[in-house]
Amino acid sequence: MINTKNSLVLSLVTISAAPNLSASHLIHVFSPQWNAGAQDQCIGDLDKATTNILTLADQQGLKSVALPSVSSGQ
Repeated sequence: MINTKNSLVLSLVTISAAPNLSASHLIHVFSPQWNAGAQDQCIGDLDKATTNILTLADQQGLKSVALPSVSSGQ
């Protein structure tokens, strides 16, 4: 559960069950918003988010991970 009084931490990940999907779990990430003027920072933040996703999946003993487009929306 997210406390709405606190700021979210960029690249923070959490995991939940996925009862109505073919996947057993969903990993949620607060990913960076793309900014062409800060391209290097955005790439670094996206790299950190991806690393955090894979680290959590490994810690949870998940055998496979599918990464959809992260930070692709507005």
